[in-house]
Formats: sequence, structure tokens, C-alpha cells
Amino acid sequence: QRRVRIVHPYPYTFATFAKHRWLGRSLIDVYHDEFGSYPRSYYEAAIKAGRILVSGKRVTCDYSIKQGDELTHTVHRHEPAVGLSDLSSSTTSAAEKEVKTPPIEIVYEDDTILVVDKPASMPIHACGAYNYNTLLEVLAHWKPESYGTGKLFTVHRLDKLTSGLILIAKSSSLASSLGKCILERDGCEKVYLARVKGRFFDMLHNANHPWRMKYWTSHKIEEGVRTEESVERQSKQQKLATVPPVSHGEIAEHDKYNISGGIQVELPILKKKGKKQADKASVNQSACIAALGFWVTDCHGSLVENATIQDFTKQCDDMTTTEIIDHAVGSHDTEKLYEHADSAKRSIHWLHFACPCRISSHKNGVCEAGDFSAKSEDELEGTKPAQTAFTLLSYDETSDTSLLLVKPDTGRMHQIRLHLQMLGHPIANDHCYGGDLWFGDDEGQQACRKSREWLNRLDKGSNDSDLTISNAPATDEEIYQVVANKSREDGESMDDFIVKTCVWCARCRGVDDINSLDGSTEAKRRNEEAVFRRTLMEYLVRSQGIWLHALQYSLRVNDDKGSRIAKYRTALPSWVHDTIVKSNE
Repeated sequence: QRRVRIVHPYPYTFATFAKHRWLGRSLIDVYHDEFGSYPRSYYEAAIKAGRILVSGKRVTCDYSIKQGDELTHTVHRHEPAVGLSDLSSSTTSAAEKEVKTPPIEIVYEDDTILVVDKPASMPIHACGAYNYNTLLEVLAHWKPESYGTGKLFTVHRLDKLTSGLILIAKSSSLASSLGKCILERDGCEKVYLARVKGRFFDMLHNANHPWRMKYWTSHKIEEGVRTEESVERQSKQQKLATVPPVSHGEIAEHDKYNISGGIQVELPILKKKGKKQADKASVNQSACIAALGFWVTDCHGSLVENATIQDFTKQCDDMTTTEIIDHAVGSHDTEKLYEHADSAKRSIHWLHFACPCRISSHKNGVCEAGDFSAKSEDELEGTKPAQTAFTLLSYDETSDTSLLLVKPDTGRMHQIRLHLQMLGHPIANDHCYGGDLWFGDDEGQQACRKSREWLNRLDKGSNDSDLTISNAPATDEEIYQVVANKSREDGESMDDFIVKTCVWCARCRGVDDINSLDGSTEAKRRNEEAVFRRTLMEYLVRSQGIWLHALQYSLRVNDDKGSRIAKYRTALPSWVHDTIVKSNE
């Protein structure tokens, strides 16, 4: 049973100091050109009403921005809903479940660190439309004495749509130390679960796939040659195929000629600013060579030259998902040992995939991966090498999906999602990168359809005016109806005035009741109910998370016990079944 957290809208002031490019421009032009949530008519009304101020003072729309000006804009802030941890199944009463189940599942906690299982759909910290509906704020609201402001410090990030393990330090010094460990990959290993489309890995059907990579080395062998008088020892060179020397998605300059298969993408040196960045850039003066290709290794790290799909499927036979995970990345229970007569069951194959990634739209948070070898140097700016390893846990023929264990070697934005899309096996319900939003979730799809119909009726009204649609920017018509033709009454507080002229509240009430908020207690109550309903409906039409889960984190910890590797693991997510796998191969 999934719980949803909805925050009541609240007055909020956005503040920023004047940027250099704004100097000399009019206030109305800056707000209209730089911020896209409202049309020009809204900003004109907001400036006249005093919701937009300059250094705390009311000004006109044509005010010329000066150096040192502070621009503030007070709004009625609406946040999207987020999911919380599932309700506990250990109690029967709904009230008992709500009380006993924490909003966030705690995996481990001591005096120095907090490890939690983040629900999908929830960002870690404030960003974009999210301010209070974040992991840190939910924890702070739940236990302010332990997790309140200034008591928790994030160590790493995790995408909003991804669920799973998050490390949170209880001091800034530990957060810095652990962050450095992750950055330098000092004993650090991240392990994810992913459920993808198709039987992994289709490209193995093609033994001559152009992305298959090998590294050729010369090996000296001795042969005995018999002559009439004696046996002479002669040496000759033999070429051997080994694992490509690709490290963190990069190929060293001296190795590039001995690699066959794959694509090599020469990336320019990253343009860096500032003294510290310049010092870092000077360490590596040569351009980086990013690899695009794949290779397969066995449990010992040796190249499996002609690996097939069967090599992956047979490793799953007669073991549960947890057992295969323990063989692949080590048991979470250090006392647990596995004894199988068939040593082949211990042989876990890994498919390693290197492919450069880049952020294609910072504003929209969209990334891409691929063959960028034909791009110009300017177009390649921001492109970085990336590498990920995958192994198969199970294949479900009914849904035609594969469950994978994933180890990212680098930490690029959306890297796992991008690499799986490139391999032809996107995360099944990742609609941003090749999946289907409601894959395998008929109930979710039905709830989405009904919610969308409800939102459309609300937006169009009885006159079928088609005023707007959910999540669209405010329109001039809405601004005229809600904001421009309303003035602040005598004795009315700014907060009440902001609620009365809130476009998003009006959108929640719908076209037919757009002007129904008259200041009465009953009208306010109906407005709150309308906001609650719409926020929930909009949650039901959006992605509530993808089948990608941060399962395990291992990293080096230095404490009074000395230097050691600490390992943390969450429970399996609901879309993973810990059953014994029977292969059909």
C-alpha cells in the first residue's frame, strides 16, 4: 500500500540578486524573459500589486535594474505530491500501520551515519518545484530533534525517479570524507537492480557485432624444433585476446591501436574556470579517448571471447535472486557461506559497456548517450566517458523482461538509464529513455486515465472553454480572471491576497469556480479541498518511479576501528521476486 505526501500550498518568496546581464534592463523585461512560469501580464500585475519588489521597495514595471539590487517575488507555492515508504504488513489496523510505519525506511543508523531506503518520486533535497517534499525535509518533519535542520548532510545523489539506498552523514566532516571516498573510488562500489525490456543481452546473438571489443597482446611461447644433432628451442609471438584496457570508460593513448571492435571518440579537454579547476586540468594535457563498446568477463575478470546469452541464463539456474546477488557482489551477511557441488553456479558473467554521456538539456534535465565521434569539438563540450557492468538475475517470459544486477563504474547523470537504452534493453517503465510509463501496471494506467479525464473536465469546465491543461504555464486569460482584475482590499493581509490571486489555486477549483474564493471561511475550506484533489490527481498521471533501485553501497570508512569496508544493503523492492529461477535454455 503506497502512501502519498501532500504539502498544503504556502506563501514563499523567491529572492535573487541582479545578474550582470540584467543591468540596465527594465524589471518587467527581466521577469518576462528570464522566468517562464507566467505570461507578461502576470508579472505586470504582480509588480503593481507589490508581490515583486526591488530591495524591499515597490517600483514600476519600467524600473531599470542596478548593481546590487535584490529582486524578490512572493507567490503561493504549490508542490507536487511524492510517495512515501509502503505501509507495513505486520499490523492489521490501518491506523496502526500509519503510526508504526515510518515515512522513510531506515536501513542502518548509528551516532555518525543514517542509511535510508529512499522511495521513488522523491528528490533528496530542494530543487525545482520541490521544497518541503524532499527526503531531508520529510526526515526533519518526522524527527526534528534527530534529523532537523543542520543535523543531516548528504553524501551522494540519487535521481528522483530512482528508489533505494542513500547515505546521510550526521556531520559535515564525515559527509566530506565519504564524498571524497566516492569521488576517488576508494573501496567504493555501488550496486543497483534494474528490470528491463527483453531477454538480456540481444546483441550477444551477433558474434561479429561491431561494438564487441577485444585487446590484442603478444605472448612469447617456446617451441622445441628437432634437428639431426639436437633439439633447439625457438621463440615465436602469439596473439592473445584479452580484456580491453578501458578504465572508467576511457582508453589510454598508447592502447588505442591494439583494440579491435567498438568505437573510439576523442573528447576535448574540459573547459574549466577558476584556479582550482585550472590546476586539475593541467594534470592531463592530452585529449580523452572515450570508448563505445562492450565485452564480457567471467567471475575472475577474464575475457569470455565468444560469450552467448546462454552463458548468462545458465548462471541463474536453481538459485534465488538473493543467492545470485550474493555470489555476484558478496553476501550482506558475512557469516553466510554457500556450498554448491556445481562450481559453475559460482561463475557469474558480467557484460561491461562503455559509452560516453552528456547532458543535452540542463533546463529540462535530459541526457543522451551514443556515438559522438562525428561531432565537432564545440558540440562535444560536456561529453564525458562512462562505463557500467551488468549481469542477469532472471528472465520473465510472460512480461518479456529481464532482472539485472548493475554496477556503474562512473557516475554520470542518468548513466544506467542511458546505457540500458543504448543496449536495446531500456528500463521497462522508464518513459524518458525508451520504456513505457505504465509497463505491466494495468491499475496504474487505469488510475492515470481516470485522473486525466477528471483534470480535463476541471480545466475545460461546463462551457468546454479549454482554458488550459494540467501542468501547462499560466495563460493570459487565467491572469485576467484571477489576478489582473483584483485589487487588495483594506485590511487584507498580503498572504490572503496572494492566495486569492493564485493562478494555481484557481486551476485547482476549475473553470466553473475560478472566481469562487471570496475570502469566507467556507470558500477557503473548499479551496483547500480542491487543491488536495488536484494535487493527488496530478500525482496519479505522472511517473511514480522507475524500476531502478540502489540496492547496495560499499565504501571505505576510517574510524576508531581502523580502516575498513562498510557495506549497506536495502531489502528487495516490490517489483523483484526472490524466487528460485528455472531456465528454459
